[in-house]
Amino acid sequence: MAKPKFYLEPRPAGDEREKDEKSKPEDAVQAINMFYSFNSQRLQYYTGIRVAIKYFRPECNTSNTIKPIKSIAPYAEQNNKKLTALAKDAVSIVTDAKGENLTTKYVREQLDLIYKPKIVTPEPIAKPEIKHNFISFFQQVLNDTISGKRLISVGKNNGSRYTRNAYKNYGITLSAIKRYMKYMGIAELPLEAINKEFYEDFRFYCYNIENKEKSTFGGYIKDIKTVMSESNSPGFKTKDYIIPSYEADTLYLTVDQINKITDLDLSDKTKFHTYTKGNEVFKIGYPTLDRVRDLFLIGCYTGLRFSDFNTLDAQSIEGNFIKIKQIKTGSRVTIPIMSKLRPVLNKYPDSLPTISNQKFNDYVKFVAELAGLTETRKITDTKGNTENESTHPLYNLVTSHCCRRSYATNMFKAGVPPMLIMSATGHKTETSFLKYIRANNDDKAKLLAETLQKLGL
Repeated sequence: MAKPKFYLEPRPAGDEREKDEKSKPEDAVQAINMFYSFNSQRLQYYTGIRVAIKYFRPECNTSNTIKPIKSIAPYAEQNNKKLTALAKDAVSIVTDAKGENLTTKYVREQLDLIYKPKIVTPEPIAKPEIKHNFISFFQQVLNDTISGKRLISVGKNNGSRYTRNAYKNYGITLSAIKRYMKYMGIAELPLEAINKEFYEDFRFYCYNIENKEKSTFGGYIKDIKTVMSESNSPGFKTKDYIIPSYEADTLYLTVDQINKITDLDLSDKTKFHTYTKGNEVFKIGYPTLDRVRDLFLIGCYTGLRFSDFNTLDAQSIEGNFIKIKQIKTGSRVTIPIMSKLRPVLNKYPDSLPTISNQKFNDYVKFVAELAGLTETRKITDTKGNTENESTHPLYNLVTSHCCRRSYATNMFKAGVPPMLIMSATGHKTETSFLKYIRANNDDKAKLLAETLQKLGL
């Protein structure tokens, strides 16, 4: 996936704006536009920044270190920060979008929500107070979250805007509630109707009709509790809305398995992997699989989420450390660069590879298969609130998320103290971290024995 680029908008012939008899051509002020190509589409987006021609650096499009506006230009630092943030947001929006959503219109609308929010002029006369139902209030909370009117009210990020991931989850929950209403034939849900009976009916629908996982239903309930707590509805009892406990049966790869992926030879640019999807046969070249493999290794050796390691740039690499602000949580983390990661980073001096999450999860399975990860593995899910066990070849279970779990688990099994691993992964509590890693009692006992031996006990 190409990265966004910046160009000055050409001025039409005969345009006399901002021109006088004494001005030089390089002093002419022009708008900076962002161009972004994805999925055979091309987005042109006005950045809101205008600059004199002499201050613009077109070479910024071929380097990750050169900024678009020269430092001597007025407001250069402020405007360069905005352009960097705009490019990252565009990549994140395209990466997260799926299916029919991925259009230039959709990407433009999402960018406008962040950079060009519509300002509604209040009416001179007071409007009557709106009596909300549950859906209209939920929608208002969602709108206020997107616009920035609703801010985080607790924790160290108090007063900050919610991340795009947060309001995306609100939208997913709201859509699920609307599907439930349609299935049940409910035209309107008063706030007073969000009670224990609604919880039980909605739970039945999620588990028995949509066959959802416990984790998905738990996410819905978390959002409903948050919205209802802000509604101040007197009849709502938070104790009736129980978030189910569960332990995700999520895969991690051992050091040996990661080494097999590292050692896989994908250097022959003429080779390709053939796979079938439906009734069609597709071919994917080794160069593409090589980039996917390298992205996977970056995830395994940093512990970053896909949204972070897929948008990593050279500016985040400072000496022997990677320093980034996590997209999901907004927290800043500093990660030491492992010796095994350095050769991967050195392959991309200008621009690190990037790809959509969906394609990554498809292609990384081919990489794992070629690397010989063919042993079978039993997994358990909780779809429909029941435990279901199934057997799959290991390569079919490899996804972007197992990178982060592999990093945390392998570091823990190597004897790295949890608090140090948490500083890289961004986990807030040791309890949540220990639930996250995939170390069994034997692993923990072995680690304790090795520690005692080192201490001479």
